[in-house]
Amino acid sequence: MVRLYTMKKCPFCDEMKKYLTEGNIKFIDIDIDIDKHKTEFKRIVEISGADSVPIVLVNQKILIPDRAFKTIKEGFELTKKILNNS
Repeated sequence: MVRLYTMKKCPFCDEMKKYLTEGNIKFIDIDIDIDKHKTEFKRIVEISGADSVPIVLVNQKILIPDRAFKTIKEGFELTKKILNNS
């Protein structure tokens, strides 16, 4: 399962959701602006040092923009690759 950490009004988050949906990849959208998700997101940030979204958690791997991937499409392709190798 894929967990996708997003924010409202984030075009990059919307683009990643679109790729995952069109690629038939099931994911849980974790809106970091919702109070019940803030603790979980804080932990992901502490572990990864991430400072931007969308963050993809797939098979216990944290994919961070500008580190694991440069474009949203690249992030999507990496997510698919990790899922296919599991």
